[in-house]
Amino acid sequence: MYRVLAPIDSDEPRTRAQIEAIRDLPEAAESVRVDLLHVHEEIDAPGDEAGTSYIRELNERIEDLQGTPDTVGIAVEELENAGIEAEIHDITGEPVSAILEVAEEFDVDAIVVGTRSQTPVGKVVFGSVAQGVIIDSDRPVLVATP
Repeated sequence: MYRVLAPIDSDEPRTRAQIEAIRDLPEAAESVRVDLLHVHEEIDAPGDEAGTSYIRELNERIEDLQGTPDTVGIAVEELENAGIEAEIHDITGEPVSAILEVAEEFDVDAIVVGTRSQTPVGKVVFGSVAQGVIIDSDRPVLVATP
């Protein structure tokens, strides 16, 4: 069994590109299992009258408050239609670190990330989750573009 981690955000074209890349893997339906991961970013705010415990408590509940984006449901449906087994996971944290931690925890064989078009300056200023995963991962990373 070949295990793939696909971090899914709320961008539908990027999600569809990731699913297409997974479907194109050799013998995908027979031997691939996909872990779909949505990372909820932590709230990082200075303490105020409510105190830092309020922020900590909010971060613990953020998955319930934010919900899972529709793109995760789209990914599950597309994979099921292709006969590929998928499981959904939610986690709260910094996206690159969370993705790499889950990849290690599940001992995935590859990570399939989606990218968006950015100028070189935009990448430097705003960063890129896909870029961070590519640079920091010790596992193969397949990059899918819409």
